[in-house]
Amino acid sequence: MKKKLFALLGCVLLLNMSSIPIPASAQTFTNDTIQYYEDWKETYLRQNPYVKNETQYYVFYGEKEYAEAHSTVEVTVSEAHGYGMLIAALMSDYDNEAKDIFDGMYHYYLAHPSSIGPHLMAWQQSDNGKALVDSNGADSATDGDLDIAYALLLADKIWGSSGEINYRQAAELVIDDIMKYDVSHDDNILRLGDWAYDVDINDKYYTATRASDFIMQYFPVFYEVTGDERWMQLYDNTYGIINHFVEKYQTGLLPDFIIKDSSGEWIPAPANFLENENDGVYEYNSCRVPWRISTDALVGKNADAKKYAETVNAFFVNETGCKPEKIMAGYTPDGKAVADWDDLCFTAPLMLSAAAAGDTKWHDTVRKEVLDIGVDSYFGNTIAMLCLITDDGGWLVPETTATKPTGDVNDDGEFNVSDIVTFQKWLLNVQNTELKNWKAADFCFDGKLDIFDLTHMKKELVKKKSINYIEPDILRAFGSPFVVMEDGLKLYLGPDESFNVIDTINKGTRLPESGYNNNNNEWVFTEYNGMNGWIKIVDDNGEASVIRYEAYDYKPVIYLYPEEETDVHVELELTESELYTTYPKYDNGWNVTAYPNGSLLNKADGTHHKYLFWDSSNCRTRYDFSKGFCVAGSDTESFLKEKLTYMGLIEEEMNEFIVYWLPRMEHNKYNLITFQGEVYTNSAKLSITPTPDSLLRVFMTYVPLEEAVDIQSQQLEAFKRNGFTVVEWGGSEIKP
Repeated sequence: MKKKLFALLGCVLLLNMSSIPIPASAQTFTNDTIQYYEDWKETYLRQNPYVKNETQYYVFYGEKEYAEAHSTVEVTVSEAHGYGMLIAALMSDYDNEAKDIFDGMYHYYLAHPSSIGPHLMAWQQSDNGKALVDSNGADSATDGDLDIAYALLLADKIWGSSGEINYRQAAELVIDDIMKYDVSHDDNILRLGDWAYDVDINDKYYTATRASDFIMQYFPVFYEVTGDERWMQLYDNTYGIINHFVEKYQTGLLPDFIIKDSSGEWIPAPANFLENENDGVYEYNSCRVPWRISTDALVGKNADAKKYAETVNAFFVNETGCKPEKIMAGYTPDGKAVADWDDLCFTAPLMLSAAAAGDTKWHDTVRKEVLDIGVDSYFGNTIAMLCLITDDGGWLVPETTATKPTGDVNDDGEFNVSDIVTFQKWLLNVQNTELKNWKAADFCFDGKLDIFDLTHMKKELVKKKSINYIEPDILRAFGSPFVVMEDGLKLYLGPDESFNVIDTINKGTRLPESGYNNNNNEWVFTEYNGMNGWIKIVDDNGEASVIRYEAYDYKPVIYLYPEEETDVHVELELTESELYTTYPKYDNGWNVTAYPNGSLLNKADGTHHKYLFWDSSNCRTRYDFSKGFCVAGSDTESFLKEKLTYMGLIEEEMNEFIVYWLPRMEHNKYNLITFQGEVYTNSAKLSITPTPDSLLRVFMTYVPLEEAVDIQSQQLEAFKRNGFTVVEWGGSEIKP
């Protein structure tokens, strides 16, 4: 690839961009940084040799290429790709090839989407001699996703989005997918990647986060771009985690991986949590943290970021005696070295923490060391490249506060639902539909109107909170979530098709049941994209459901205790769910011989059992949470023992109940617990022949909570066993 080095003419700030001087006197890239860039580009930038119909670039991170290894080799990762896109954009004033490089990297990104988040990038590719193919799973890594999104925003401001690539639109698609797949909305943290999107609550990765993904300066930018306040919630919550480690260890050394313990405290992950024995120390992931957080001190002027930078700077100054060659490649969070060698990737980020802390002497010493090391490795050189750019004052921030389109396409002085409807009709070429102010709808800033502008227009209206929907008869704080089963499901302002449609919902979308009307089972009230509205949950024939509820009735088990050996027939009628699993097999009921000690002989196959087991899926039962108990997760065991004993379970039944439910509940901060009555028994009707003399059906529902709530205590009834006794217990988790 032909390279051209621009003469150093001074840093001309781009329109609608802001730049920071670090140190204060530096307004241009130094000759050292320019040369470093030329060397970096020569060493690590590659063109995909197998694609002929377009140009694709990537950043080579491997040790050998295919021609050297003569076998399949790993060549790049999304982390490297994000770095490369950032570097190309940030060096655009000095390299006339920068746009071509960036666009080639964009095309490479498009060619390797994650299999989970459609606008995220598969984390690794390998060269097999015929193509660059996704390897080791086609899912994403969070840091790569974040950098790619930010780089696209930079490209939008540098080159505009009216050409071949709409950078702004592409960025927003990535940002939306990051929020959907890379952010845990239970703990309000960054996940490790979109592969952790649907891990079970009991999975060890459920509460895991990676400190090197704390790219704090991005989050307020993403909020300004999208208007999604969850970015600021994530920003504040992540600083809460950072501050916790700064205050606890007084070193600023965040571990590579962070998890939440049973008490709710954020702690270092254990050894071999994901990568190696040093997963709980400051090592080859977290070595980047001083760069990432200190940038928010320098750019965002965040006080927490400055405190972090001052803390980590003080640690390394004291630890090394101001000798950068003594910066070791790994430390425990309390400051004990776990390596006896240095590495450029650990050294370079400390330039920025020193700059943020105002420590000029240490900053200059570290910078000299970085430049003296020279060509090292992809990881060290690329991190150093970005740190040098930032250190010279070259880090750019998209200007997101420019005047935005008003949305008032009918030019009546007010932006409301009628503007959405008018614009939608115009896009559908409905006759006599006029846009009196078409520029008011150009939310993509590209001089043309399309469905993407409509999407942004709807989001903007949500932020204005000007949509007047019909309130439901019954509002539900803890309604069961459901999944949309058909594309294009319409969201209406009211529970009737005569109301305006305010959005359409894609297949696979997860929504809450937020309310319903009495005597109307065809419509539910929900929230989508921040908008409240109604959806019709059956097809046009009023028969087939177009949604499926996530809730299950888990493990109801039925014990039979006759006074003497008895043949018993048990039937179950489910009115608001579907039978999912049974054991022994349910075939128009169970036919068993029951014995006084509770043992059962299944007549169908001659097998012996302690109880009859069933569970159900697609549970539509509207459980009652008006009364109950809010219990700390750590108190779950003692709570269940007390209440189950009072309600009448014997020790063996109670122990089996607790063994099943305790692992699901005790690690939550709190659980809102209720024991259901007729709401449950009417939805799962039991018919037993001969009729039992006494019947106890214990069905617990609970909602995991992050914060305690006040609730009126539920009055439970004690059960007395008499004659032929039947006992059943089961439960259901309602996820917010």
